[in-house]
Amino acid sequence: MVNPKLIKDFFLLLNINNINYVLIKNDGNKIPYYLEDEKDIDFLIHPTEYENLKTILINNGYEKKIGESCRRFFLYQLREDLFFKKENCYFHFYEALSCNPLTNMGKCKIPLDNIIQDYIWKNKKWDKENNWWIMDDVSILLYLIIRSIFDKLDFRIIYIEEIEKRIEYIDSKDFYMLANSVFFKFTNKMIELVKKREYKNILKEYLSYKNY
Repeated sequence: MVNPKLIKDFFLLLNINNINYVLIKNDGNKIPYYLEDEKDIDFLIHPTEYENLKTILINNGYEKKIGESCRRFFLYQLREDLFFKKENCYFHFYEALSCNPLTNMGKCKIPLDNIIQDYIWKNKKWDKENNWWIMDDVSILLYLIIRSIFDKLDFRIIYIEEIEKRIEYIDSKDFYMLANSVFFKFTNKMIELVKKREYKNILKEYLSYKNY
């Protein structure tokens, strides 16, 4: 296991330097106490903090590694991910919430619509128990669904469990607004399938949807 102090010290470093970040997710609440060796923690870093973050981490003994940019193309001027290591833990930063396109374009990362990025930064929440910034429940719910469809091509059990924790937000106006920027006319069908817990059918229905 990763030493919890290593993780807590990392968040403390971000906080005392007033870095504008959010923890993307914490599946099963594994951090800070139950993160396995060599696993990474995923963050969003505000684009204005990108260069500052690199300087701070390097100056504090974090080793810069090569992240996803070694095996994926980052499109639409999305800068490469920042990947750092200290001892047996990795810290992974993206400047925008992104996904893999379901096309024949190859292994790519594309940023989600700016309406989603702006919403995340305007609605981030302070986790008083852990002393770190997190995305709000609407953003996390949307991200879990997007990641399951576009990145994992499956709704894994851990993702379903995290979706279920936030299912009440699926009928909110904010969720619909954000989801519509990704799924367009499929948005209503996607919401219907999630509410019915028909997770195994969502990807198939999305790929075969014809009513655009």
